[in-house]
Amino acid sequence: MAKEYFSQNQLSQFKYVQKLAYDSAMYVQDHLTEGMTEIDSANLLDLTLQKNGVRNFFHTSFAWFGDRTTFKNFQTYFDFLPTKRKLEKGMAVILDTAPAIDGIPCDIGYAFSFGNNSLFDQTRTDLEVFRTLVLDEIMAEKTLSEIYNKVETLISDMGYTNCHKKYPLGVLGHKVSKLPFLQIPPIKIMGFHSQTYAYLFAETVNALIPSFGGQKSQVPYWNETTNHLVEPGVWAIEPHIGKNDYGAKWEELLVVTDNNAYWLDEDLPHVNFWKEKNFGKIKIH
Repeated sequence: MAKEYFSQNQLSQFKYVQKLAYDSAMYVQDHLTEGMTEIDSANLLDLTLQKNGVRNFFHTSFAWFGDRTTFKNFQTYFDFLPTKRKLEKGMAVILDTAPAIDGIPCDIGYAFSFGNNSLFDQTRTDLEVFRTLVLDEIMAEKTLSEIYNKVETLISDMGYTNCHKKYPLGVLGHKVSKLPFLQIPPIKIMGFHSQTYAYLFAETVNALIPSFGGQKSQVPYWNETTNHLVEPGVWAIEPHIGKNDYGAKWEELLVVTDNNAYWLDEDLPHVNFWKEKNFGKIKIH
């Protein structure tokens, strides 16, 4: 049996933090009111997580309302930061947060609509296919760039715009691991804590200049230029699609070992949403 990158105990910690993040995002969903701003909702999500034991973040919470869920007219990193955009009935909403407990982080994206919105519901439903596609292609030993391009082609064929391409480095996903320097108080810089920058810097340097006597690793980002197989570890995968004024995404943790890949948890809001939709299609004879 191939050795796993993380122990089962550590994977349980990742799973716990991911569940806490989703539970907190759904708490915020239940407490949103018309007229609240993106800043208000992001702050409420951070506060909810902190009340439940979070002291560090891979990144603090983002919130996007309406056409901002498609990253419309986003040009710089600062456009991603929560704004004073006010919540209105029928708007699409995305909450994105990445808390850590004892240095173990997750990164999640939760999409929903504030009130009924059938167009948004269809977009959220159409996201299901990418969860299967990503896993199947990894197990078929396709390179990350091959999978990225297949995802992009499918997004276009479905009539959507690829929104995750607008993220910094155009990532479909990225690795997550235990954050370093936890004894140092975190400093927030553009939504990311100083420990995150230290982690990403070390991972990137090690990919370019392997440590003495060590084995060269891969860069911790997954975009259209990462032309290699996925490296064992825990990855946050985040397909994000949009059309007109409605964008939707999901983001969850994927575990990769030397000979296997699997989603860390099957009991997540978007997965349960698809199960309910598919159950409704079952015909009883």
